[in-house]
Amino acid sequence: MSAHLSYLLPIGFVVTLWYVSTGAVLWLARGEKSGVHVRLLGVTMIAAMGFAGAAVSANSDAAWAPYAGFFAALAIWAWAEFTFLTGLITGPRNSTCPADITERRRFHLAWRTVSHHEFVLVAALGGVWLVTANTAQPVAFYTFAVLWLMRISAKLTIFSGVPAFSADMMPAPLTHLHSYFRVDRIGPVFWASTLLTTGLLVAAVAAFHSDFFAPDQHTAAVMMTTLIALAALEHWFMILPVKDSAMWRWAMGSTPEKTASTEGEALKNVSAAE
Repeated sequence: MSAHLSYLLPIGFVVTLWYVSTGAVLWLARGEKSGVHVRLLGVTMIAAMGFAGAAVSANSDAAWAPYAGFFAALAIWAWAEFTFLTGLITGPRNSTCPADITERRRFHLAWRTVSHHEFVLVAALGGVWLVTANTAQPVAFYTFAVLWLMRISAKLTIFSGVPAFSADMMPAPLTHLHSYFRVDRIGPVFWASTLLTTGLLVAAVAAFHSDFFAPDQHTAAVMMTTLIALAALEHWFMILPVKDSAMWRWAMGSTPEKTASTEGEALKNVSAAE
């Protein structure tokens, strides 16, 4: 394989699978409510195959193993995202954020809206670690860990404040979450999380030029670097006057009716809480 292809192939694979899988989960989550349990059964079966694929790929040193590991991690991640976006697994609180509360109280209530989902992600991360620990290609674990860390960073950033959050990507069962976000300013967490993510990306790219990664780690390293780059881009989109949700318009269908009104309510509530 040529030097250029050894970079282009994993980069193209990660970007394509990330884009398609994100759209697929959005499309499934926005389907008719009457068929949600049938779709849940389908994504659960895919997630189960994801765990099996993670184990098989982790114990192989074949050229296809990193790709299979990445695919397996996204299959498991898709299940967690589907259960969240459909409102099946979120948290014990499902109402909007009250006005005139302290920041500490707002954080506590926001945590209660997503806590069950966060526990599921940690459990899934632990499961992926169990099937890939002490193996030749734990790419599935690396992938899930990067997705998990970058998602935590994004959630804290949105909670702290970003002016360009694409609220229209949230399905109807989650419209109450908008009231916990700040949408009228750039919060302090944005700069910390974005600089950290961008710094990790720069360090990863520099590592390739210093031959830091062994030859058998090359494909996995390119994949993880690409995933970090996508996360950094996602963070920057939060302050740019660009609707990143337009990339998945094909998967979103009609925008939930409550999105616009709830986003306005979110701005009103958090402004009143100052």
